[in-house]
Amino acid sequence: MALTLVKGQKVDVTKTNLNLVKLNVELGWQVDEKIELDASVFLLAENGKVRSDADFIFYGQPSSECGSVKKNASGNKHQQFQIEWSEIPTDIQKIVFSLTIFTANQSFKQASSIYLKMSDPQTGSEILQFKVPNTFSNETAIVVGELYRHAGQWKFNSIGAGYFGGLEALCGSFGVVVDDEPTVAATIMEEKPKSKPIEAVNLGKIELKKKQSVNIQKSQRITATLEWETNKDLDLYCFYVMKNGRTGKVYYRDLGAPNQYPFIKLDGDAQQFGKETIEIYKTDELAFVLFAAYSAVGNGVGSFYSMKAKAIVDNHKGSVVVAPLLERNKNSYWVAIAQMNFTDDKEMQVSHVERYSKNHSEASPRLYEDGTFKMDAGPIEFK
Repeated sequence: MALTLVKGQKVDVTKTNLNLVKLNVELGWQVDEKIELDASVFLLAENGKVRSDADFIFYGQPSSECGSVKKNASGNKHQQFQIEWSEIPTDIQKIVFSLTIFTANQSFKQASSIYLKMSDPQTGSEILQFKVPNTFSNETAIVVGELYRHAGQWKFNSIGAGYFGGLEALCGSFGVVVDDEPTVAATIMEEKPKSKPIEAVNLGKIELKKKQSVNIQKSQRITATLEWETNKDLDLYCFYVMKNGRTGKVYYRDLGAPNQYPFIKLDGDAQQFGKETIEIYKTDELAFVLFAAYSAVGNGVGSFYSMKAKAIVDNHKGSVVVAPLLERNKNSYWVAIAQMNFTDDKEMQVSHVERYSKNHSEASPRLYEDGTFKMDAGPIEFK
């Protein structure tokens, strides 16, 4: 009997189907005839990127160069791919299945009955099916699910996540180069009509490099988390500047509030290993925020890097941005990790800033009205 999956469920594929030599994967949907929809597959290495454009299967390239994935059949409301396990290169860790809409001014809120089915082509038996819940708005791309290696076997993860920016955005997320060169990916916008431009693109999970910034879709709820992997006591601070010029901070002595000024709420002082979380509820009231971490004096000296501290920002619209700490600094009690700029109407910028206080300084950072900040310029904190 075929398994029926729910969103977020992960199941074994090859481990429970030992005689599975090949696999058929069908993606289907219901849309108005005027809406043009297409399925694509990305073969990803360990870094979450394609090795080259040859690992991208779409309407302009119906087979991967290695021959492991081929577009098997297609119709107006379904497309099928066949996977040959023995041909998958050993450095491929994931096979991602996606759907995109190319018709201008259309989105997945106008689609229904989206599904993914897997079957054994030798026996015709169905292995699993995943019906994607349609809670979409203006998204023009969906990552339906992914096959991934685990302990020498292949499993399936039912994702069903919507993204903005269509196929071009997915290509950017998975490392397919879209430029002026005559590559396979460059034909994307030539062979299909362009959808309406969307300035903010959601790219799934993004780990920022040193001093890197990324623009993601603006939303009215942001979750920012400080995570670390030692038993030391760290505190998450959110310094903010409102659009009316008012400034302040949310931290363990002032937890903020979700339904009144500053519309920012800290979940409390963890005082133990793990994480602290801040929720931002009205981004249109904000101009800038700065996320910083404070290491209590009682921790003694020690590098934030050694604690594996990082800030994680989630816009609840398909983008999760990770700002890791990359420098070793044993004598600082403060680090500014990430900054957000909310001054644009449609998108918000998340930046990796990583700046440290002076050795053994208890003075906090200070965020100014123009979005700049300075270390060791605020009041002294002592815990």
